[in-house]
Amino acid sequence: MKHFSARRVAFIAIVIVFAGSCSGCALGAAGMVTTIAPMVAEGSAQIIGSQVAMQQSGDTGATKEENADKCDQLVRVPIGVEEIRKTKAGVIESRQWKIAETSGDPIWIVARTQTEDAPEDAWQPKPGIANLLFNPPLFQMLKPGEPEYLAYAPADVVNVSDSEQFDSMTGAFGAGVGTFKWRDRTYSYVLVKHLPCFKPEKEK
Repeated sequence: MKHFSARRVAFIAIVIVFAGSCSGCALGAAGMVTTIAPMVAEGSAQIIGSQVAMQQSGDTGATKEENADKCDQLVRVPIGVEEIRKTKAGVIESRQWKIAETSGDPIWIVARTQTEDAPEDAWQPKPGIANLLFNPPLFQMLKPGEPEYLAYAPADVVNVSDSEQFDSMTGAFGAGVGTFKWRDRTYSYVLVKHLPCFKPEKEK
C-alpha cells in the first residue's frame, strides 16, 4: 500500500501538460490542459492509462481509420456524452449524444426524450449544472455560441466497469480537462470540438 501511494504522489506532481496550438483542438490546447483524473483514480492500470492519454492529447479525439480498437471500445463500453453550449444570456444548455449501431458504421445520434414538451432539437437549459462543482469551472470555459462536447467517466474507480469507462473515454476523447461531482462521486471530464470515431447524424 505504501509503495502504491508513493507512486501516485509522484505522478500527481505531473498534472500539467502544455499542448500546441491547432485549430479544432480540445479546449485548452492553446494554453494548458490539467489532467485531474489520475489524482483520484485508483489502481496502477488507471494511472498508466492516464499517462498514455496525456501523451496523445492535442487533437479532437480518435479516428476510426487510425484508432479502430479505441473506437470499438467506445461502442462496447459507452460513456456519458453531452453537447454543451452557453447562450448569449449566459445560460448553459445541453443535449445528450449516444452511439447507434447501424447496418454500416456506427453513428452518433442525439438522445431525445419522449415527452410532449421536449424541444425538437433536444437542447434544454441545465441551471443545476453549477452545483456539480466543475473544476475548472465549466461556465468560464464555454464561449457563447460555440458548443463543445463534454465526455465524462468515473474518476474514483471502484470496480472494473469504472475502469473500462475511464479507459474508453481517454482512449477516444483524449486527456482529461478536469473533474466534477455528481451524487457524491467524482467524474473526470473532457471537452472537444468534434465527436471522435464516428460521424454524427445529420441535423433535421
